[in-house]
This record gives sequence, C-alpha cells and structure tokens, in this order.
Amino acid sequence: MQTSGVPISFSLRMRSVASARGTWIVVGMLLLIQLAVSLAGGHNQLPRLYETLGVTQATVFSGEVWRLLTYGLLHGGWAHVTLNTLCLLLLGARIEIILGPVAVWRTLIVGTITGGIFHALAVPGGPDAAILVGASGGCMALLILLTTLSPESRMWPLPVSARSLGIGVMAAELLLALMDPRLGVPGFSAGGEMLVRQGLGGWFAVGHACHFGGGMAGFLFG
Repeated sequence: MQTSGVPISFSLRMRSVASARGTWIVVGMLLLIQLAVSLAGGHNQLPRLYETLGVTQATVFSGEVWRLLTYGLLHGGWAHVTLNTLCLLLLGARIEIILGPVAVWRTLIVGTITGGIFHALAVPGGPDAAILVGASGGCMALLILLTTLSPESRMWPLPVSARSLGIGVMAAELLLALMDPRLGVPGFSAGGEMLVRQGLGGWFAVGHACHFGGGMAGFLFG
C-alpha cells in the first residue's frame, strides 16, 4: 500500500523520527555545541578546549576519567557532527519507540564511556597522539542494540538483516582496529601498513576501537 505515492512504512518512519523528543534533545545539544565552536573559529582555533575535553590514552590513565563523557560532546567539524546526528535520529527514534527515551540516553552514555575506554586501551599515547572526540561510540551502541533487539528486521535503506549488519559492522571495526600500524599487532599491522602504502592511511584516523567498544555496550544492553 502507498499513500500519496510514498510507502506507508517510510511515512511512519519519518513520523517516528519527528516525534522522538528524547533523541532530538541530544541532537539539539550536539548541534548547539558545534554552532558555538564554529562561531568561536572552529576546532582549529580552540585546541585547548579539545585537549581538555577529548580522550587520549595518557589523560584517561592519569585519572581524568570524566573525559570519557565529555569527548562525546565535541566534533571535528560540521560533516562529523552531521553524520553522527543523522545516525542518532535514525537509530534513536526506533529505539525510543521500543524502549523509551531513557533507554536511548542510557545507551548513549554507556556506549560513549565504553568507546572511550576501548580507545584509551588500544590507541597508543604520546605527544603526537590523536585526540578522540565525537558521539560515534554512542551511535554504534544504538546501532548494535537495535540489531540485537530485532535481528531479523531489515535495516533500511540496506537490503540486509539487522543480524548480518551488526555482525559485519562489528567484525570490520575490530579488524581495522587491530590493523592500525601504531599497535604493532603481528600479522594485522602488516595489512595496515599495506593500506597506508595504497593511500588509505586515513582509515586509521577513525576511532575504530571506540566504535567497537560502543558496539559491545549496545550488544550487552540488547
């Protein structure tokens, strides 16, 4: 069946996104923070803010555990925050219908913390260590929670089951985390170095360990 040429399932999906107040609160907060950062000159003009709130191995291991929450509030730019907020809306709205807004907030918080912990454990520190920011760990927790709750559902717009998507995403994140040449994992690092030689070193600028840690939190919730 269709309504005005648009599948009813799509119409219902858009209405669920629009009515997901709990998810919109988080999205609005992240967008307002990014707007304030942009008005102040962008992340390149605020290095002290990112150094204070972001996650690195050294800062977390020195006891600044509050960073495991604050890093999720900052992003590297509008493209970064737009991608994460779109994921939050699409995933959070569906979970909010099933479990309510509190479950969305709880999953985001625990996924963010767990993602930060995995990043601190996996990514070497040092003066040149990249600073982890962004809500990707929480987004991954929402994704894997949804695929665990409803493994046989189809994950629009991809023509695959939720179970297959969840397994594929988690396997890819774990593999890329292990292949990071900075870790020196025998066998895996050789593959990572090959990707770097092929001009794909940018793949290791992404927080794969963070994503995997957030996904583990979502799986345990599920």
